[in-house]
Amino acid sequence: MILPFPESMMGRRILLLSPHADDVAYSIGGIVARLSMQADLRLMTVFSLSGWALPWASRDKSTEAISTDREREDRAYCARRRMDYERLSCPDSFVMGYDEATELSMVANDDPRTGDVVNLILNAVAFREPQVVLAPCGLGGHVDHQIVRIAADALHHVEVLYYEDVPYSASLPLLELERQLAVQGLTPAITADIEPVLRSKYEDMWGYRSQTSASIVAEMLLHASRVGTGTTRYAERLWRRTN
Repeated sequence: MILPFPESMMGRRILLLSPHADDVAYSIGGIVARLSMQADLRLMTVFSLSGWALPWASRDKSTEAISTDREREDRAYCARRRMDYERLSCPDSFVMGYDEATELSMVANDDPRTGDVVNLILNAVAFREPQVVLAPCGLGGHVDHQIVRIAADALHHVEVLYYEDVPYSASLPLLELERQLAVQGLTPAITADIEPVLRSKYEDMWGYRSQTSASIVAEMLLHASRVGTGTTRYAERLWRRTN
């Protein structure tokens, strides 16, 4: 059953699990914009120790400096959307020495960080006691997203909904994307119309200046348009486990 939105989430304590600074703004920034001031939102960035940024932003910068830039962007986003903010200070795939090919091919169970990071997330969720957790599906296979997905799958005493990772979702044919999620035991839960807040989502994405490019915004628009329904031109979707 597809639930109405945003009524189904209004007034609830919602924890947004973001593998990196920017993933929530890219993937469900429209949902966040619609829920701002309507729910108790907390953004938790898991892999906040990062050395990756766009080439113009990373020239001659250390991992510490880039991590500081990304935290600043995260905090500004949370301030605009009236969200609480938390970072778990885990090293991302770049800091671990993975290149762009390895981070998309590494199996999470083979990553030395997985056990510790999963336990850290589970303890953080238990401490915060949210009513709803929004987590990445892990589309595209990025190892950091896979690790957060493993933690989300281990949550059984809280409602967990999964978002389609942008920009990775845009690289998959829609039928293949839906087939993969069905095989993983996920079913559609919410389709949210984001056209009324699309400009806000643009602005929030561009707030991540060290990460965002015109091509990523275009990929977001592509995916949002193809998951729209007959009455919504641009949408974001959330999925839930079938068991």
